[in-house]
Amino acid sequence: MAALTATRVQLVLRGTLKKTSFPLAAGVKAWENGMCCIDTAAAGSVKPGAVSTTLKPIGKFTANVDNSAGTGTVQVGVELTREVDVEYWDSVTGAGAVTSANLFQTVYIASDHEVTTTSTGASPYGVVWAIGPQGYPNAVGVEPIFV
Repeated sequence: MAALTATRVQLVLRGTLKKTSFPLAAGVKAWENGMCCIDTAAAGSVKPGAVSTTLKPIGKFTANVDNSAGTGTVQVGVELTREVDVEYWDSVTGAGAVTSANLFQTVYIASDHEVTTTSTGASPYGVVWAIGPQGYPNAVGVEPIFV
């Protein structure tokens, strides 16, 4: 977690997400135009709408994907209800590295160009909506928290 010592070069500094893809949770089936939700109790993948106190709707599925017999995630197309503005930052390496398991979770400021999952002594930056390779494989697309 070192601060920059020169200008930071990257292909995409910021962007928006509207139609994208996310990992579909194991054991579920997504139907085109069905409700797509994140599960606050199991971050890192999306699920279809169902009776639950931990689901938050984010849009609708753009394809039928059957992962009901799956033991891992598979990608599924999603059209978000609202366009999400994200900024791309580097993930720290090693402890606190941001991975796809951290989708939809809060990340924290590690340096002037890095974010981390480690909250101890760090300020929150925002919520993870994308993991590389937006110009480089270590990219993390984060929707900033504004106060």
